[in-house]
Amino acid sequence: MYSSFYLIRKDFILVRKFLLLMNACTLDVQHNNQRLLVTLPLPRHQLVLAKYLSLFPYVIISLICTLLLYLTGQSAEPIAWRELSLVIAGFPIIAGLYLPLYFWLGQKGMQVVNMLFMMLIMFGFTAMSSLAKQFPVLFEWVHSGTADNILLLAIACVAYLFLLYCSYLISLRIFTRKDI
Repeated sequence: MYSSFYLIRKDFILVRKFLLLMNACTLDVQHNNQRLLVTLPLPRHQLVLAKYLSLFPYVIISLICTLLLYLTGQSAEPIAWRELSLVIAGFPIIAGLYLPLYFWLGQKGMQVVNMLFMMLIMFGFTAMSSLAKQFPVLFEWVHSGTADNILLLAIACVAYLFLLYCSYLISLRIFTRKDI
């Protein structure tokens, strides 16, 4: 676990100017870092775990930046915690889809995957209005501000963590069987 700290630090050193996980993965692919990392005296599961653990600093940085932007905006409205948490929770889910592809494709097709994910992120924000028409109950729940069902929230949190864990297991299985 202590080695994972240094692997996370490596990702942050790679992206001194950029704060996106895809940039760290792209730089890993461009510099062929997977070959180097596999030669280190670390099991492959720690390499995969470090990529997933590096999600947490990104989430914390995005939360702090969002709160700073909100607080400097001089808004009289209270912070919309549900909307904020849903937006910030979206990043690990997108990374949960991205990282298995990163470990599977390596250098071969990551430029195409990066372009597709950037388009997904950009078009995802513009598609929110059409999603509001298709799922009005979800958007009413987000805007209502009431915590009416704690059980539903707990089930959603467990499902969220389960999806991330499944993504980790898929990435681990791909990377341990991969010949680099």
